[in-house]
Amino acid sequence: MKKLLYTLLLSFIIHSIHAQSRSESITILGNVENSLNLTIKDLQQMNVVNGTDFKVVSTSGEVRKEFKTYKGVLLSELLDKAKIVLQSPKEKGKIYFVATATDGYTAIFSYHEIFNNPAGDKVLVLFEENGKEIDKDGAFVLISATDKITGARHVKWLKSIEVKKL
Repeated sequence: MKKLLYTLLLSFIIHSIHAQSRSESITILGNVENSLNLTIKDLQQMNVVNGTDFKVVSTSGEVRKEFKTYKGVLLSELLDKAKIVLQSPKEKGKIYFVATATDGYTAIFSYHEIFNNPAGDKVLVLFEENGKEIDKDGAFVLISATDKITGARHVKWLKSIEVKKL
């Protein structure tokens, strides 16, 4: 009986933690004209990128997760929609983006990396993996598919992308 109660309590705690870490929308904020609060339905109405065979690779080289298929929207498209505030083109080198998860994990990207480099064509906010809406890792996941160590900037439970200036 004790074991059953312990198992039920542990299951409740795990479910509570999972429920607290899930964000039903992502916010684009900071140095932008239009702060955005986007849901899965909002992303589905944008230019959806379909991809295949993505592996989350840790610093040790271990494959932590594999997506056979995924759907998402380019980070650059989300930032264009929010309209980054620039006083002059020279400021582009001072702009960076901080992707933050509900647990505080962050990944950083520069303006030039996203907009002036082929790598930016593979930085996506995902809402679907393996033919299903993302659930276990929150509603949204940010990936940088061209990184050698993809796990370092794999942001599960994505809640916000903040535009900042040095």
